[in-house]
Amino acid sequence: MNEGFFRLPADKQRKIINMGFQVFSQSLYKKAPVAEIALGAGISKALLFYHFKNKKELYLFLWNKSIELTRNAMKEQNILGTNNYFEMLRRSLIGKCNLLREYPYVSEFSLRAYYEENIEVKKEIHDSFQQINLESEKKAFEIIDITMLRDDIDIHQMYQEMVWASDGYLHMALMQGNINVDKLKSDFEQLILMWEKVYQK
Repeated sequence: MNEGFFRLPADKQRKIINMGFQVFSQSLYKKAPVAEIALGAGISKALLFYHFKNKKELYLFLWNKSIELTRNAMKEQNILGTNNYFEMLRRSLIGKCNLLREYPYVSEFSLRAYYEENIEVKKEIHDSFQQINLESEKKAFEIIDITMLRDDIDIHQMYQEMVWASDGYLHMALMQGNINVDKLKSDFEQLILMWEKVYQK
């Protein structure tokens, strides 16, 4: 991509990124109208493709940006600053909700990107996701105080069940057409409470 993008005013960069998340979250990769991203961001399609040479480059930039934004949101909440796994989840929830208020379509985009079947982007997205997932799990398990958890559970299975539940919730919200941040926060607070009762000693 053209590094000139990063010399644009921060609000202009944010507008392009938000419009990218929005448009790509609402359509399959192949059908997503790039012209709508340019229109919504207040720039010409030609200028958009000056910064990103093609649709694939823009899409993968947005995927990597979603990862960067999520990591930054987690760092702001210092989620690795506790060895209590359920406190980690609560801090993570706050970080994700804060991120969604600034980038309302980032989770919908990430979820749709994960399920995208187009061969132009599928392998790169999946390889990236697998690496991130393994790294996140490894970091968390290096810190978690497993003595706080029941002795008869497989913590890796517990972690995977939570990932599946979260993925299922977001997928349902995507199918319904929107993610309500306040409802998401309330619903996941209840889920974390339930997990705490089930898995904690």
